[in-house]
Amino acid sequence: MLKRSPRALGLWVGATALAVVTGAIVAGDLATLHRRAQQLGPERRVVVARRDLELGTTVTPDDVTTRRVYSSQVPSDVLTDPVLALGRTVRVPVLRDAYVAAANLAPRRRSGLDGVLPEGTRAMRVVVEDGLRPPPGSSVDVYATYARDDLGTGASSSRDPAIVVASGVPVLATDGVGSTTGATRTIGVTLLVDEMDASAIAYAVTHGRIVLALVPPEDARVPGVRRR
Repeated sequence: MLKRSPRALGLWVGATALAVVTGAIVAGDLATLHRRAQQLGPERRVVVARRDLELGTTVTPDDVTTRRVYSSQVPSDVLTDPVLALGRTVRVPVLRDAYVAAANLAPRRRSGLDGVLPEGTRAMRVVVEDGLRPPPGSSVDVYATYARDDLGTGASSSRDPAIVVASGVPVLATDGVGSTTGATRTIGVTLLVDEMDASAIAYAVTHGRIVLALVPPEDARVPGVRRR
């Protein structure tokens, strides 16, 4: 009978112990993953955006894809089949890789500007002279400047007051250059506003001058749609 040297015996014992410890760790990890899967629920297929979907976009097959996610991590109204999104108009912008929910899309019977008008909103065109030309899908603050005090005092002002009459409203479309007189450019911009903003802008257009200021996405709001 062959006798093992003390060194070989020690190595054998160490290898056996390592195998036991490794097996225990793997078994523990598998048990943890199993418990986590039970807690998170089964996986389900959901629709996500392959690119940024801007307001007014008509969804095509290249715009969406699917991903498998644990059911507990998915909001209840997220779409589960890309077919449900195809051909519909985006009424609430979606960032790349974000879930596409039913609330992001207009009903299938609505399209174009009609498709992005939630209940209680208006599409309103304003004319801007020598101002910025915001791209569709961006958001702006609408400033009104007045040549005199229109706050009810009737007093004249040496410096035209400027007030925000609508904040963070989405841009639906731009006309291009409506007219050019000398060095002055006139640009038409169609905005998505609520009824109160529409009234305030109409007053500002009649009694003053409209100026637009581009705002960051964090300050944007879609009238008629609640933020999550």
